[in-house]
Amino acid sequence: MKNKLSYDNHYWLQNWKHNYIPFHKNVVNPLLEQYLPQLQLPSSSHVLVPLCGKSLDMLWLLNQGYRVIGIEMSNIACEAFFDENKLPITTRKYGGSTIYSSQQIDLYCGDIFALSTNLLPNIAAIYDRAAFIALPPTTRQQYVQHLCQFIAPTGQMLLIVISSSDKVQGPPYIVSAKEIEQLFSGRFEIIELVRVNYDKISQHLYDKGYRKCSDIVYHLK
Repeated sequence: MKNKLSYDNHYWLQNWKHNYIPFHKNVVNPLLEQYLPQLQLPSSSHVLVPLCGKSLDMLWLLNQGYRVIGIEMSNIACEAFFDENKLPITTRKYGGSTIYSSQQIDLYCGDIFALSTNLLPNIAAIYDRAAFIALPPTTRQQYVQHLCQFIAPTGQMLLIVISSSDKVQGPPYIVSAKEIEQLFSGRFEIIELVRVNYDKISQHLYDKGYRKCSDIVYHLK
């Protein structure tokens, strides 16, 4: 059966192929550094990073003593993460995915919706600053239902979304507080931690129609 997100996959794969990745940041997200400690995760906890790209946030998580599980559809992104951070790498095939591994980090390269829960260890927390806002509203309910299968019953989530009153052409897509409530309230207690207004709109966001926007950080527990 054709995956419901297959039409999106091509868009992201082409971006990586042509090295058009304005969404990638060359620094660790300061909101991750500031607010992940509120989850009070034990050392060596498994943290899942969906649609991770080659984010330096994973390296930060690794350096905090966590075991990192990334899910990414582009092999270019996976290989770049290990190469640019000078990490030794091994690869193996399992369950339709290529798994890139080094030390305490595994990147599963493939369609997140095709990833079986049997492949993953017990996930204590999910850090999502890229996946939720990358998906159009019509697919986000499916994404949340699938994602919740991976997380332990006592698991938590640090979720960062974009809020704006502008009419924009995503991705990234605007996410409302009402949608967060509708999609997550049945599984988590929702705590809004902070709203941070953008001082400057990057060119790729400006081109999509953003003029004023903010990041909202949620702790789901």
